[in-house]
Amino acid sequence: MDEDMEALVQRWIIAFCEMPPLLDAELMRRVLAQSETQQQER
Repeated sequence: MDEDMEALVQRWIIAFCEMPPLLDAELMRRVLAQSETQQQER
């Protein structure tokens, strides 16, 4: 696992308190961005 993927996994764990079900960098980035946007709107 490269450093970028490790950072994404750590962000995912912080955001969702669990391991990502799939290690797909692009999908993880989109889901994390959507989650961060939703939290900012609250």
